[in-house]
Amino acid sequence: MSVTEQPLAGTRVIDLADSQGELVGRLLADLGAEVIRVEPPEGAKSRHYTPFHDGESLAFAYRNAGKRGLVLDLAQGSDREALDALLGGADVMIESGAPGELTALGLDPADLCARHPHLVLLSFSSFGSFGPYRDWIATDAVLSAMGGVMAKAGIAEKAPLVPPASLAGDIASVSAAFATASALLQREATGAGQHIDFSALLGVAQTTDWAYANASITLAAGGDLAEKRSGSGPVYTIYRCKGGYVRLVVLSARQWRALWEWMGEPEEFADPHWEQFINRLMAADVLTPAYEAHFARMTMEEVSAEAQRRGIVCTPVLRPEEVLANEHLNSRGTFVEAELVEGISAPMASGFLEMDGVRQGPTRRAPRIGEHSAEVRQAGWEARPAPDKIPAPSAPLGGLRVLDFGIGGVGVECARLFADYGADVIRVESRTYPDFIRTITGGEVSTSFASSSRSKRSFGVNLKDPEGRALVHELAKRADVVIENSSTGTMEAMGVGYEALRAVNPGIVFISSQLLGSHGVWSDWIGYGPSTQPFGGLVHLWNYEDQDFPAGSTSIFPDHLAGRVSALAAVVGLIRRARTGEGGHGEVAQIESVTGMLGELLWKAAFEPGSVGPRGNRSDRGAPWNAYACAGDDQWCVITVRDDADWAALKTALGDPDWARNPAYDTAEGRHAGHDAIDKELGAFTQSREKFAVAEALQAAGVPCGPMLTAGDQIKDPHFQAWEYGHTISQPELLVDFDLEGPCFRASGMTEVVTTRAPKLGEHTETIAAELLGLSPAEIARLLESGALEGPPAE
Repeated sequence: MSVTEQPLAGTRVIDLADSQGELVGRLLADLGAEVIRVEPPEGAKSRHYTPFHDGESLAFAYRNAGKRGLVLDLAQGSDREALDALLGGADVMIESGAPGELTALGLDPADLCARHPHLVLLSFSSFGSFGPYRDWIATDAVLSAMGGVMAKAGIAEKAPLVPPASLAGDIASVSAAFATASALLQREATGAGQHIDFSALLGVAQTTDWAYANASITLAAGGDLAEKRSGSGPVYTIYRCKGGYVRLVVLSARQWRALWEWMGEPEEFADPHWEQFINRLMAADVLTPAYEAHFARMTMEEVSAEAQRRGIVCTPVLRPEEVLANEHLNSRGTFVEAELVEGISAPMASGFLEMDGVRQGPTRRAPRIGEHSAEVRQAGWEARPAPDKIPAPSAPLGGLRVLDFGIGGVGVECARLFADYGADVIRVESRTYPDFIRTITGGEVSTSFASSSRSKRSFGVNLKDPEGRALVHELAKRADVVIENSSTGTMEAMGVGYEALRAVNPGIVFISSQLLGSHGVWSDWIGYGPSTQPFGGLVHLWNYEDQDFPAGSTSIFPDHLAGRVSALAAVVGLIRRARTGEGGHGEVAQIESVTGMLGELLWKAAFEPGSVGPRGNRSDRGAPWNAYACAGDDQWCVITVRDDADWAALKTALGDPDWARNPAYDTAEGRHAGHDAIDKELGAFTQSREKFAVAEALQAAGVPCGPMLTAGDQIKDPHFQAWEYGHTISQPELLVDFDLEGPCFRASGMTEVVTTRAPKLGEHTETIAAELLGLSPAEIARLLESGALEGPPAE
C-alpha cells in the first residue's frame, strides 16, 4: 500500500440510513469504504426530498454519491437473512430508524451485535434511544430549533431563522462518522465491534459554538442571560459596499491601524482611543457609516481583496452562482463535474477534506434503486473474524499522544475530541503568541478556552528559539498525531510543518486546517471560521425572503464542525497507519465545510442558475413549515408538515378547526399556495400557549414540532439532563464551577468521556520535559531561564 491509498480502503459498510444520517455513509465512501446503500423495493423516502432537477432528488443524490445500491424488503424473512449474511462480512452497519423500529422487524441492534461481534453498528436517531424526546419526530428545522442553531440567527424584530439546506442533520452526521471511525480504530486493537447510540439533537448542540458553557458560567455567577438575536453581531459584522456586502472583522490594534490608513487617516479617528476593540464596539453607530461610505465605490470583491492585501480580515457575501464561479474554489477543485443520473451532470461540492494531497470525494454517482443488487448478492463478502472475547469498555483513543498547536476554534476542538476519548493531548503554546481564545477575556483562561481545551496538558515552548524547536521535534518523535490550524505557511516557517515532522517521525498523522485551504489562488487569505460563511454562500442563503440585507447569525460556524471533520481525518489516518504502518497528512479547508453543508443547494444552482435563494423559515419539503411565536418574551416553536399524513395529524391536534377544513389544504400544492393564511391561523393558536405545551401536543399527534431552545434552555432541559449532557468542571481562574458540553453518543465498547479542567499555560512543561524528553532538573531550569521553555504563571 502507498501513502496515497484511501484510508478506509477495504472497509465494508451496510447503509440502511434513510431521511437522516445519510451523509455518514457518504463520508465513509469518500474515504475509500465500500458502501452498500440498502433500500426497500419502492426506494428510500429521501428520493422524494427537495431540491429536484429533472425529476431527480438532489438531496438523495448528494448524500448517496459513491455508494452502490441494493434492494432488500426487510419485512420478508428471506431478505432479513440476506442482510444477516452480508453483516457477517461487513465492518459497519448504519441505520437511522426510530428507536425500536429495527427491533419490530426482528433486527434488534443488540441481537445483531451479539451475532456479529466484529460489527460496528451505528444507530443514528433524532434524539437517541432514551430520554423524554426519544419518540419525538424531527425534521432538520426541528433539530435546528432545539439544537440552539436557530436562536442565534436573525434579527430581534423578526422571527429567528433556521439555516438552509439540511445543515443540522448533516452537521450531526459528521460527528456520527467520527464516532464510527473511532470504533473502527478501537477494533484494530481489540477485534471487537460495538453498538453506537447517537443523538442528532446533541450532535447539533455540541457544535453550536461555546454557548452552553458560557450560559452555564453566567448562571453560576448569578448573572442574567442576554440571549437575544442581533444579526451578525458586533464582531463578525456585515457591511454594505457597491452592489453587495462584505464581512469585515477588525479585532487587533494592527488591523485597525491598517484600516484607518486605508480610509485616508481621517482625523476624527486618529486618537489612540480607537485602537481598543471595546471602544470601537461601543461606537458602532459612528463607525458603520464611515466604513460603508469608504466601501461605497468598491465591489465586494474589490473591498475584500484590498483588505486582505493590507492584512485586514474581510470576505465577500457571495450568492450560490458566485460561489460556483469563484476563482479560488475552482483553483482548488472544490467542485467537480458530477452525474445526477446517466448523461446529466453539473459541478458538485466534492468532499470535505484531502489526504496526502488527494481530495476525498465521491467516485461514482448515487445508485438507481437496486442498481447493484445482482452483483452484490452474487459476490457476497468473506466473513470477518470474530474476536476471541468481548473486551471490557475502554477509551477508543487511549494510548495515543497528540500535539495540539490549535488556535481559535478548529484545531482545539479537533484535539478536544481526542482528549475526550482518552488520548494524551499536549497543547504546544507560548505566552509570547498565546491562543487568542485563551486570553480573549483578559486572563489566561476564558470560558470558551476551558471548553475546547479541557482534559489537555500544556507545554510552554518558544518555537523561534532553536532549542525550543528541537524539543518539539523530540516530542513529535513520541507523538501519534499533530493538529494545527495556523495561517497558511506558518508551521513551515517555524520549522514544524508536516515535512519537517514527518522526517523525524514517518508514522505521524498530521492534520492541517486553513481558512481557504493551503493551496489555491487565495490560500494566503486570513480570517476566522465565520469569515467562510459569506464566502461559501451561507450568509446570503440564511436570510429572510423579504429583505436583501443579510440577516446574519452570531454563530461561529463552521469552527466546531471543521474541528470534527479534522478529527475524522485524524482517526481514519490512524486506521490506515494501523493497517500499513504509514502516517499521512490530512487537510481540511474550512470554506469546504460550508460548501459541503450547502452541497445540494449549490448543485441545484449549478443545474439551474438563479433558482436558489433565501427561503426564511419556509421549505419546499412541506407546508406549513415555519417558526411561530409562543407565549412569553421571544419564545418560539417550529412546526413542520411534511406530507398529507402530517397535515391530518396537525388538524387533529388543533381540534379540526373550520379554517383547516378548506379542501385546498388537503394537498401539498394547496398548502404551499395558502401558506400565508395557514401561518396566520397557526400563529393565533401558538401565541397564547407555552412553547413546550405546543410541541408536546403536536408531537403527541405525530407532527414534527419543537421548541426553540437557547443554551440557557438546554441547561434545564429534561432530555439534555437525561443524557447527562452537562459535565461540571472547577476552573480556578474562572472562580465558579460550571458545565461544559458533553458527548452526543454512547457506545457499548467505550468508557465515559474524560472531562477535567483546562491547563494553565505551561502548567505541564517541566513534567513533560522530564518524563517524555528525559531532561534533567538542571537542564529544564536552564531552558526555562533562557526562554526556550515556558512554565506556568507565577502564583
